[in-house]
Amino acid sequence: MKRKRRKAISTGWAVLLGLAVVLTGCGPEDTQSGANGGVGASVEAAAVQEEGTAALTEEAKEAEIDFESLKARNEDIYAWITIPGTEIDYPVVQRMGSEDLYDNFYLNHTVDLVEGYPGAVYSQPVNRKDFMDSVTVLYGHNMKDGSMFGCLHDYADKDYFDRNHTVVIHTPDNVYLYEIFAAVDFSDALLPYEYDFSNSEEVQRYLDDIRECAGNFREGMEVSKESRILTLSTCYSTEDSKRLLVEAVLVEEIGG
Repeated sequence: MKRKRRKAISTGWAVLLGLAVVLTGCGPEDTQSGANGGVGASVEAAAVQEEGTAALTEEAKEAEIDFESLKARNEDIYAWITIPGTEIDYPVVQRMGSEDLYDNFYLNHTVDLVEGYPGAVYSQPVNRKDFMDSVTVLYGHNMKDGSMFGCLHDYADKDYFDRNHTVVIHTPDNVYLYEIFAAVDFSDALLPYEYDFSNSEEVQRYLDDIRECAGNFREGMEVSKESRILTLSTCYSTEDSKRLLVEAVLVEEIGG
């Protein structure tokens, strides 16, 4: 099924699929307040940045994802993730037919089924593909050039965290808009194994554990065990026992 919307995607996929291209920066945006450095200038700059983020989000929501072409390339592609203001603009895959609920095939296979890095953004079969689970976990490599989930580490910077707070997920039937509420250091536990996310009390335990972690948090956001949560997980290059988790909550669902 093709979503009848515009879509601008990253350069690599434009070459691969012959689609449109948009270049976005993964690093923090320029937040200088101008020559005077006054409070008014800072507020005005923040307002401009917020307006720019809103425009990027609206463009991402209105994008066209040609899932027919994507599935012709790889039938395991079932969604597309975009984080406006970053370089994260990728298909999402899950290995079909695997009997292992915690299958990691795409940890070391690309969306073209080529073995090796950079792998792909993927979920495990323990998660449904309609994003209706209480917690959906997506994995991606921490690439040195910032690609895949490498630029998630920029969320350690509070200013960057505050500016780039939206995640857009497209599926063949829906668009899901999430707001990021936390970016934390976590253990290397296999989350869907450590927590039974089909149990609301386990979801609450997960949220409680997140709140005890070091990281950045968005104050005032209502997130509960009844929420639908998206977890983006990537590794640290120097610490095997730790993972970076960027946590987002569903705030809007748009039917296709």
